[in-house]
Amino acid sequence: MKKILLCLIGIFIFNNLFSQDSLTKNYWTDGTACNILKRRWELGLFTASRYGITNSLELSAHPLMFFLMPQVKIKAAWGEYSGFVLATEHGIFYPTQFMRLVAKKGTGGLISPEFTIPQMFAVSNRFLVSYRPFKKAILTAHAGITFAVKFGPLDKRTTIDLPIIYPRLAVFYNEPEFDVGIDFRGHFIPRLGWLFNVENFMICCKEENYFLENKGVLAYTSKKETLRIEAGYKLCFGRYPYGSQWHLLPVIDVIFGIGR
Repeated sequence: MKKILLCLIGIFIFNNLFSQDSLTKNYWTDGTACNILKRRWELGLFTASRYGITNSLELSAHPLMFFLMPQVKIKAAWGEYSGFVLATEHGIFYPTQFMRLVAKKGTGGLISPEFTIPQMFAVSNRFLVSYRPFKKAILTAHAGITFAVKFGPLDKRTTIDLPIIYPRLAVFYNEPEFDVGIDFRGHFIPRLGWLFNVENFMICCKEENYFLENKGVLAYTSKKETLRIEAGYKLCFGRYPYGSQWHLLPVIDVIFGIGR
């Protein structure tokens, strides 16, 4: 009886360790509390690229937008407790150069050139928790807050009233901004997966104070985890200065993975 009990305990511990390893050491985990492995790169064409500084520390930035609208984030893993993986994400966002570039008349002009865009940046902090509700999926919940720092006045008529852009710049007109959301991802078969997430932005002290983004994609992953192709949609709702509006946008991305 004692041997049977010891065997059962051993099986339980092995399964628990295996579950932890498979959850915390996943590839393509942007948007979850899981980090990529040390010295692994994931380079996206249209999304942020990531690098594993250590197994518990991850750096991300968008290579194409870095020189126009730099945004750098660091995600720190804080371990796994009873099957729940915890992490925090901290970022800095500098939009001044981009807003000055589009402050002109004619093609490419999104802001009137009469306005002065001051130096400014935003600091974001987010808490993430991930859990595996069943073997082939990861469910993540997150909540965060963003503050802006400005070195001069910013006229409210300089807003860029476009989906995706407006919610991320709104913090510079009325702060702080809160965000909450969920991310649910998994795979049907080893090479074919899916992703569904919902993100909500809530802006303080402003009538146009709520924005929602829902993304759904199917993803193909190569056998050696060196390539991932995603295609799907992004549904956006926002309360803009001109009124409430829905937008449905296509989503496609190609991500290259280097290192294991």
